[in-house]
Amino acid sequence: MNKKKPVVFRPFKAPRYAFGKLRICRRCRHYTALDEERCARCGRGTLQPVEKYAAAAAGRKMQTRLLLILLLTLAGIYLGQNLQQMALCGAGGLLLAGLVYYTQRKVRQNENLYALNELLGRNIHNIKEDLELNRQEAVSVLRENDVLAYEKLREISVLLRGDRIARQRVALLHGFQLRKDMELEMEQLLLKDFEPLLAEYIGEIARVRPDLIKDRTLRYVKNYEVQILEMDNGLTILTAVAGAAVRMKRYALLYSGLIGRYVTELPKDRFLRLSRLIAASPYEPWNGLDARVAEARELKYRWDPEV
Repeated sequence: MNKKKPVVFRPFKAPRYAFGKLRICRRCRHYTALDEERCARCGRGTLQPVEKYAAAAAGRKMQTRLLLILLLTLAGIYLGQNLQQMALCGAGGLLLAGLVYYTQRKVRQNENLYALNELLGRNIHNIKEDLELNRQEAVSVLRENDVLAYEKLREISVLLRGDRIARQRVALLHGFQLRKDMELEMEQLLLKDFEPLLAEYIGEIARVRPDLIKDRTLRYVKNYEVQILEMDNGLTILTAVAGAAVRMKRYALLYSGLIGRYVTELPKDRFLRLSRLIAASPYEPWNGLDARVAEARELKYRWDPEV
């Protein structure tokens, strides 16, 4: 078994929206999700967030509308046959320009969002290609610096989803010592099929960060319970997951069957937690879990006054 090494990841905060990680080069229109100072394609320091780029494009469109109104106003003044017509054209044009300016300010946020949607929709193919280049760049540094490779894949995965990148991240995490104070993820790494390394990662997460074990992870474990149990440390993984599930009454009810099969293996604190959940709601549909807890109590904790 390979020895896991202690690591420290750079701070990472997922953006509110996925496009918050995407930047575009103003010069060559190259897209990137990596935190780099210069464009990987043209080498210039002209990268900026796509949201800011789209807002600038929306601003230029608004300025173009105002400029067109002013040009039409000047043309009307020039073509006026007398002073009155010229004054009316000038006043009407200025009034229209002021009205358009006020309206544009009121709807500026909507205009920015429309411009952003148009930018992303029109260039979706290029964005996918450039994100794949980002992924290849991350993999290329794996041998020299696996921590840096993971950090790059973590940034890219905000936008580039799928089993391929998730599997690569899980493989890298398998070589690291996981700690409670690390910025860890769980549901973002779940795969469509069974993967032993993912099962081991789930077991470690259940131990160091049980709060990350949620519905999707519990469903994954339930679906591949047989395969996990066949692993050398499968029983340890399933027991850790069952222990993490009893932190919430809803999970204890929904996954009562899974928990019940490993109730005798639970650590004492997790067993006490489950016992108190059942005692507090004895009329809930525990599907036999309450009976299994009673049997385990009689078997393991018969003489323990705390239980």
